[in-house]
Amino acid sequence: MHFNLIQWLFTDPITASNNANLPNEEPFRLLWPYLVFCCAGLLITFYYFVEGRKRFVKSKPIIKYMFDRYLTWFGVICFIGLPIIFARVYLDGFFFAWRLWRYLWAVALIGWAVTWIVYLVKKYPAERDNFVAYQNRQQYIRTGKRKVKTAR
Repeated sequence: MHFNLIQWLFTDPITASNNANLPNEEPFRLLWPYLVFCCAGLLITFYYFVEGRKRFVKSKPIIKYMFDRYLTWFGVICFIGLPIIFARVYLDGFFFAWRLWRYLWAVALIGWAVTWIVYLVKKYPAERDNFVAYQNRQQYIRTGKRKVKTAR
């Protein structure tokens, strides 16, 4: 017997249980880990945008830019994960209960993590060094008010 990946990805839980001769629908054992992960991701993103920006990264613009960019996408991915879980649990025989959606969500999450790691390893050190050099240059630039004498 061979494994048909296309059929496996595009089969809803009710049809999958009928094909496997199970009395009930195919069980979804990852409900709680998915829910905990998505809710924790949304809480982390919410906390960062409400309080964390002011408290932790107020005076660090490079880190603030990085967190703004990557935590926004993390929040979006976690927000999209909740309807996917809802569809799997409550819309058993429909289009959004397919395994494909959960695996696309996981691929998006892995892509986000890889993008963030590549940024931290390759781009962040150069941006940090450029910002330190900019701050060093700025300390020698006069910003005080000059009094200009006008002819009377």
